[in-house]
Amino acid sequence: MPFLPRANKSVLTAALEREAVLIPKYQYDYTDPLLNLELVLGTGDVFRTGSAAGPGPAEELKSDMVTPWGPGSIDYLRFFSGAQGTMGFATWGTLKVELQPTMTELYFVESSELSELCSLAAQLLKYRIPEECFIINASGLAEAFSDGALEAGDVRHKLAPWTMICRIAGFDRYPEERLEIYRGYLFEQCGHFGLKPIRELSVTNLTARIDSMLGDCDRRTESWKLRRGGTKEIDFLVPVSAAAKLTKSFAASIGGFNDSNMSVIVLPQVQGRAFRVECSLSHTADSENEAGAAIETAACELAAAGAYFDRPYGKLSGLVYGADPASTETLRGLKNIFDPDGILNPGKLCF
Repeated sequence: MPFLPRANKSVLTAALEREAVLIPKYQYDYTDPLLNLELVLGTGDVFRTGSAAGPGPAEELKSDMVTPWGPGSIDYLRFFSGAQGTMGFATWGTLKVELQPTMTELYFVESSELSELCSLAAQLLKYRIPEECFIINASGLAEAFSDGALEAGDVRHKLAPWTMICRIAGFDRYPEERLEIYRGYLFEQCGHFGLKPIRELSVTNLTARIDSMLGDCDRRTESWKLRRGGTKEIDFLVPVSAAAKLTKSFAASIGGFNDSNMSVIVLPQVQGRAFRVECSLSHTADSENEAGAAIETAACELAAAGAYFDRPYGKLSGLVYGADPASTETLRGLKNIFDPDGILNPGKLCF
């Protein structure tokens, strides 16, 4: 699952866009959990990736449709994911799923320093200890799990600046014993950093709400990101060592907006080898242009500092592709092969 996807969101779209997953211990590549795709190209041809690429209708294939590579020696799945519909549009896909736990325990680790929690998360995932694992700031935690803007304002002041949320799980075989072992691992690793996991946050009923919502869609009628009128977003990939530094850089570059307007979620990916940092800047109708300018400024500074934008939208695509002319020219050549008439989502990316 991504972080609180809205109930009417397309699962296939989320996978194609490489949205950050909450359980990185089972993620072996940034395209996970996406496996096979059927696409219609700009030429009108139907194309299937991976082990679904055999001849004949998909319903008649004897393939298991779980091998993502190919056909041939080309990794087409990687080529089509993140392309924002510029190379082809997907009609269906197959996704990998994990076993449902029979017993779980949710823990919170609070800190005033993001760098401390980033190091802890990387260490925990090195030993594959938690299931869900992510870090969120006080504003993001309050906004995401409160019933409304008024409650979020009250909750925000009762939370630590940063909270790591993680879950340990037991499955069909000896779930109690497994929980006991992993609980010991969790407390041991937290102790190395002088931190202590807790089962309950200081805000009444917030813990139970988080526990129930993490494994579900966001079924509220209004998105938590739009309570103040609108939001401008930016997300990027960084090495573990740079996550805290670049997050501080973002906070310093947004000008007149304060911490209460900024929601930040740091999501370890691919077994903790990198972190995806998702930043949302809330704004009113009157401050929309100011927020947009602040995000553009932040993007330029983050790119110069080493942030990697693998999902560039809008003006950000010009910044990303303008920095690599050789790769951009190669992509345009490929675009001419898969969509020679330029009919698929023109104006996106570098096309």
